[in-house]
Amino acid sequence: MFYNSKQLKIFKDIKERTWYQQERLRTPYRRQYYDVLNRYFKSFGKKVQIAYQTRSQILLDIELRKQQDKLKSILTFLYRTVAYAFKDYALGRYFAKDFDDDFEKQLAEFIDVNTGTWVTEIDETTRRRLAKVIDNSYNDGLSTEATGVALRNTIIGMGVYRANLISRTEVHRVASFANETVAENMKIDGTMKEWIAIQDARTRFTHSIASGQMVPQKEFFVVGGERLKYPGDPRGSAGETINCRCAVMYRTPDFL
Repeated sequence: MFYNSKQLKIFKDIKERTWYQQERLRTPYRRQYYDVLNRYFKSFGKKVQIAYQTRSQILLDIELRKQQDKLKSILTFLYRTVAYAFKDYALGRYFAKDFDDDFEKQLAEFIDVNTGTWVTEIDETTRRRLAKVIDNSYNDGLSTEATGVALRNTIIGMGVYRANLISRTEVHRVASFANETVAENMKIDGTMKEWIAIQDARTRFTHSIASGQMVPQKEFFVVGGERLKYPGDPRGSAGETINCRCAVMYRTPDFL
């Protein structure tokens, strides 16, 4: 299909507007959940310090297990809040009938997979880092009190990084999931989707060259040699999904 200059100008304007609209919707959620996660890690660090300084291995193990449940709860709330915000945003674009039951089922599966991945990874990383701090403190002859402070500071330091990484990546990931799920449930024959990357210094090379790639709605994009249904797709590697800012524009046959 060939487009005239006026149609091409419409495409360009709509693609830019699509990216900025979605970025504006994502931004407050990123800030909100960065604050929530940062407070969580600070609180967790303090509890680990107290547990260690009271020489209670049982209490320390309890805090580590409680961390998993609390983190899962935070992530679940994040996913649900952002998913439904973007579902409503997408439905507004389509002026379409809602489909809560199907969306809820797909969202529950998404949450189960992604919370499990994050909770497991953070728990394992935390335990390794705490063990290393304790070993180093023992070798350096630090007191129990000093070691407790070192454990707390380690968790808080990790927390700042983790809070930023999770809030940026997961808000974007679940927003993209919601957009894709709405498009799938519309079941409009001939729908195409296009990968949109904002072209600035922060955009990774593979996403920059993927921008403009268009495929049928049910197909996969090829980004950095990987097959992704949407930006942030959990099927992708960390190198192609972490801190991604790309968006997708969906085009039905009557787009123009």
